[in-house]
Amino acid sequence: MARIIHDLKAWGEGRYRLYTDLDFWDARKILRMLAAVRRNFGESPPGDQYPTQLMVDAPSPQLRREIEKRLLRAIPSPPRHLIVQAITLSGKFSFPWRRYYPARWSPSRALFFTRKRLPLNQPVIRSRYKWVELTIVGETIVIEQRQGMPPREAAFGDKRGKPEPWGPSCV
Repeated sequence: MARIIHDLKAWGEGRYRLYTDLDFWDARKILRMLAAVRRNFGESPPGDQYPTQLMVDAPSPQLRREIEKRLLRAIPSPPRHLIVQAITLSGKFSFPWRRYYPARWSPSRALFFTRKRLPLNQPVIRSRYKWVELTIVGETIVIEQRQGMPPREAAFGDKRGKPEPWGPSCV
C-alpha cells in the first residue's frame, strides 16, 4: 500500500496534487492516462521519501477516487534513483523488506519482486565485469555490486544456453 500526501495549497488553487512513495516509473505505469506524473525534487515532502508527484487540473470526484484506489492497491519499493546512487557511491544498498512489501510474502517472493524492479540494465550498475548480487540477511535485502565475471549461471539469460548480447543500452 503506497503512502499518499495531499497538497492542500494546490487544492485551494483548483488543482489536485498528491505526493506518493511509489517510484516514478511504477506510478507512470499504474496511472497511465489519469494524471500527470512528475518527479519530486523538492524538500517538502522530501524527494527521497516521496519521489513522485501526481497532478490533475480540476478533477471530478470519480477521478480522484480512481487515482487513490489505484495508489492504495500499489506495492511500493525503494526508489530506483536511491538504489543506483547507493550502489554507485558505496557499492551496496540495503533496506528492510518488511517495510515495503506485505507481511504475508515469503523472503523468496520479496527477493523475486525486488529483482524484477531493479534497473539491472543500467551500465552504471551492470556491465561485462560488474554484476549485482541480491541476498537476504535477516529482515534486510542487500543489493551488492560485485567485480569480475558473473557466475556461469548468471552469464546466460536464455534457457537454451545462448549468451546475452552485450552492448550499451541506448533505449
